[in-house]
Parts: sequence; structure tokens; C-alpha cells
Amino acid sequence: MIVPALAYLLDRLPFGNSLEGISQRQLSKLMWQSKAPSWHEYAITSRKWRRHACTACRWLNAILPRNSSIFEPGCGSAANLLWLGQQGFQRLYGSDISNSALELGQNLASLLSLPLEVWHDDGLSPTHLPNGLDGILSVNWLYHIPGATLSDFLVRYRNALKIGGYLVCDMVTRQYDKIPGNQWHTKDRKLPEEKRRPSEYTLRLDASEVSCIACRNGFAMIKSTCFTLSRPQRAVYLLRRVE
Repeated sequence: MIVPALAYLLDRLPFGNSLEGISQRQLSKLMWQSKAPSWHEYAITSRKWRRHACTACRWLNAILPRNSSIFEPGCGSAANLLWLGQQGFQRLYGSDISNSALELGQNLASLLSLPLEVWHDDGLSPTHLPNGLDGILSVNWLYHIPGATLSDFLVRYRNALKIGGYLVCDMVTRQYDKIPGNQWHTKDRKLPEEKRRPSEYTLRLDASEVSCIACRNGFAMIKSTCFTLSRPQRAVYLLRRVE
């Protein structure tokens, strides 16, 4: 009981999850240079509180050797990859649809003297995928895209992984369906109903559904954890390619 309880606590504690070596002044300058949306500054400075992203990265950090290749589609400013770089990983790759976010990530990598290769691409329909990857990281984007499915995502990215390679992802759970106003965009809930946009969380799955989808597409679920107190409720899943 002690080991599972300790793992549960570590997934929820903020210690060791921040990017080191970046001052607020340096970050503000790079934000201005890249013209990246302000959200990325929050994602970097408040990274330790974004438990779904931190847990996904820590799981890869714990399970993969340091010479592993890791790719993150939808990497944004690459804060997750740079954190992995600070843990000693050298073969780090990412893609995103935002050129300004990618520029910010490259500039941060230069400031921190960390290896990073990023390029512009669409995470749902990538034109360039690395081969023979040991790990794939995907957090905080798939469930924001109307019509996206986890099944299609796994089919598209499976062959980029080695047999035995790991894919870690997060997902909004169906617990969020029980929250009043969950059908509306979180920024619009105080507006009159006719002015509200639909929820930005367009894909929601529970653990049993994720496990079945993973199995149908050549993956086994190794472990998962759910953050029930967050809004929306999210879960993180570690999948292993088995075929």
C-alpha cells in the first residue's frame, strides 16, 4: 500500500516540476520577441500546478533511459520537452501549428542550452513524423478539437513508436459531464445563455473507454491516474505499444 500511496501523492505535489534557469525578465523578453500568445507564459511560470502535464512527463522520465527519443505533437512552447531536457534527455522533438509558440520554444532552448528540434505541423494530420521513437507525449490539445478521436490519434502515431515504446496522454473524463454548465465554454458561463459558446472540451472519455480504444489499436494501458478535483477533471494514461 505504501508504494501506490506515495506514487499517488507524487503525481499531485508541485515539487520538481518547474523549469529552472529562466527569470521572469528573460521570459517576458522572449515572449515579446516571439509574439507568442500570453497563455504560454502562464504555462511556463505555472507549470508545476499543471498536474496532468507534469505527471505525463514524470512518467516518461521514470520509465525511459536517457538516450531515448521523445516526440511531442502539439508541443506549444515546448515547456514539457525542455523539462525533460533538464532531466538529461538529449533527443527531443516537437511540432505545433503555432509558429510563434515554436519560436518561443526554440529561444528558450537556446537560453537553457538544451537540445530541441521543433517544426510546424498539424497534430491531427502530420506531414512529418520521426521514426523509431521511444516515447510520445501528448497533453492538453486533442480534446479541444471538434471531431478528434483517440482512436484516430493512436492509429496515426502508433507506427512512429518502436514496439515496446510508450505513449503518454491526458484526457478529460466523463466526470466533467456532471459539473453544472459543463456544456458551455468555461469563459462564457456568466454570459446570457444565447451568447455562450459550446465547451472547449469536446472529447471526454473514462478509463475503461481509453483502455478498450488502446487495446483495439495495438496498445496496452500500463497505468493511469485521475485528477478529480481539477476542473475539468482530467486523467493521465501511460500506454505501451504491443503490436
